[in-house]
Amino acid sequence: MTTEGSPPPADVWRDATRVTIRRVAVDVGLALVFAGVLSAIQLQMSAAMVWATLVLSLGLAVRRVSPWLVLATGVAAALIQVLTGEIAAYGDVAYAPLAFALGAHVSSAVRRTALVAAAVAVAGAGLWSGLVGSEMFDASLSAGIGMAAVTAVFIGGGWTAGFVRWQRRQAIQAQVDAAFAGAEQKRIEELYHQEQERSRIAADMHDLVAHSWAVVAAQADGARYVLREDPDRAEGALSVIGETARSAMNDVRGLLAELRGFEQSPAVAAPIADRVIDRMRRTGLVIEHARYGSAHPGDVGDAAGFVLTESLTNALKHGDRGRPVEVVEDWRDGYALRVANPLQPGAEARRGTGHGLRGMTERVAAAGGRLSAGRQDGLWIVDVRIPAGAAG
Repeated sequence: MTTEGSPPPADVWRDATRVTIRRVAVDVGLALVFAGVLSAIQLQMSAAMVWATLVLSLGLAVRRVSPWLVLATGVAAALIQVLTGEIAAYGDVAYAPLAFALGAHVSSAVRRTALVAAAVAVAGAGLWSGLVGSEMFDASLSAGIGMAAVTAVFIGGGWTAGFVRWQRRQAIQAQVDAAFAGAEQKRIEELYHQEQERSRIAADMHDLVAHSWAVVAAQADGARYVLREDPDRAEGALSVIGETARSAMNDVRGLLAELRGFEQSPAVAAPIADRVIDRMRRTGLVIEHARYGSAHPGDVGDAAGFVLTESLTNALKHGDRGRPVEVVEDWRDGYALRVANPLQPGAEARRGTGHGLRGMTERVAAAGGRLSAGRQDGLWIVDVRIPAGAAG
């Protein structure tokens, strides 16, 4: 398994199976030695044996270069011996390494063709020896069985050994591929986790900055208006500004530490609904809050705190502050939240595509629920539904 930009799994046998000049030279050298020694021995017996040996030596020389030429040399040597009736017993030893090379070949077509050729060779050797015979022995049933057995040992055994080697290499390659696939899967999972963490931190940063600065702006405006007429209220507003700013600074430090990878830095705590409502009321926002059942901690509780904070922040920034915001929470069967705030006269509200709404939707979805938001009868309504048991 690979992805764009990542290296493919390694072919562990690439170097072992690669045809190089050095390896071909070694094969040619061994073939020459084989041909020279055995030809000298068999020349005293028959010229046909020498020709068969030379042809098989050619197969040894090219066994890495051309498997089809190897097959051709094996067939040609066999025909020479059958037509002349003389068996090159010493030279036929070359059939074993030739069959081994074909059985271990990477091409399935070569392996299958070589297997068929081996079966034909065993059957042909048995029939020829049993029915025709040669100058070395007379035709008989025992001769046919013996020749078939010897052929099966050299050609069939060589092919089987080569095929076993190919299977072992495939098994090792499969293990390597599985290890690469596992590593790649782990890398993708880590990248996904990192992306999820970045999205979460971005949502936390948006919620923190939007909420904090909305409160600060509202309180600053209020303090400016009542500074002379009601200094106590102005002082209270400035107190809220200071408290909000200090809390926001601490949370921002935590988020920045997370971005830098400081694991010891605590994550931004989820807002607590009652504290959020109290803070927003201190900005002058009128909130009619009703809660059914008892809130409980966990993923659902965290999502509820963040969604409520963002909804009230949007009501503070974009809603009609002269009219109350309705907040209804229901914890009796899962979690349900409805926040309805009046729109400013003439305001064109619609489902947005900004960070706030997207962040709320992602938080609720991560908790196993759904969120809808939109304009209805002059109100901006946020509706959340999280089934019981959907998340911790």
